Amino acid sequence: MRAALKSLSHFDYAVVAHLKIEPEQEDFVDSLDLVFSELRNSSWPGLEHAFSMVASDEVVGFFVLREGAALPEWAYPNAMTLHSLCVDRAYQGIGYGRAATKLAARWVSKNRPYVGSLMLGVNVRNETARAVYLKSGFRDTGATHFGPSGTQNILEHKIGLGG
Repeated sequence: MRAALKSLSHFDYAVVAHLKIEPEQEDFVDSLDLVFSELRNSSWPGLEHAFSMVASDEVVGFFVLREGAALPEWAYPNAMTLHSLCVDRAYQGIGYGRAATKLAARWVSKNRPYVGSLMLGVNVRNETARAVYLKSGFRDTGATHFGPSGTQNILEHKIGLGG
């Protein structure tokens, strides 16, 4: 499977608006409309990076990376964080989630060589996403954070040497 990232501006909602997730996942992922509204109104526009994931000329997924002052309180200072990852339901279960995390880690490694890890929070009830992240090289830090939809496990993927 070949997939690539395409950088999006905070105004490119139309590029990913067609992406749909399974109803049981809606508790764990903010709507794309909300995500783009927050990006447009961000206090840190240069520190939040939106991406679409493209395979065979089709947009199959989306996520946001944050750095610096845009990092959540639970992130390490030398980390970037992954947010709002979604893969269209027509493309789920065939490796695009793992591909997205690998592409994100590769982007961080290439574009932010000083960053030591890619981190994320995954809801403890979202067993499917947690399994995808762990298979993609993330490890559970043992830390938790209480988010809008409940307790989140904080996961980390080392970037660079040994990562």
